[in-house]
Amino acid sequence: MKLFFNGIMPIGIALSLLFVSCAKESTTEIIPANEIAVRDTVFTMNNNVNKAVMLELINEARAKGCNCGGVEMAPVGPVTWNLKLEQAAYLHAKEMRDSSYFSHTGANGSNAGQRITNVGYKWAAYGENLALGILSEQQVMAGWLNSPTHCQVIMNARYKEMGVALVGNFWAQEFAEAK
Repeated sequence: MKLFFNGIMPIGIALSLLFVSCAKESTTEIIPANEIAVRDTVFTMNNNVNKAVMLELINEARAKGCNCGGVEMAPVGPVTWNLKLEQAAYLHAKEMRDSSYFSHTGANGSNAGQRITNVGYKWAAYGENLALGILSEQQVMAGWLNSPTHCQVIMNARYKEMGVALVGNFWAQEFAEAK
């Protein structure tokens, strides 16, 4: 009987302490991160665009109408700033900067519509403008308005919302009409 208490009792006491200590501590469930769906991911944007100035410049051009490479574009209604479109623009500008490329096609083969969808925006129409350089909001707008295709994106009456991002020297501008 002495052997029983000397050998078994310490193991029983140790197990009891283990269960008691585990029961007192709070438990934390660890859920692996979803690597695909950006819409479920929280991130911080370090967007260097002056949103108020950018929105004012865009809406000023849309209100006046303009000539986009010989195509007269009538005045159209204003756009509003959309956080999801800003996120899509930011993620693309950041990827271009981080991966040292400049293209409307993402590193994974995505297009702007897919990137906009990935942040949870349900679109009926979309457009994207890109720019590269150390530019102010006024300079990037002047460049876009002097390019026929970029200008036509800005002047598209279907687009009701917009987001723009600047990461390093990489600019991305997303326009869309929601479904």
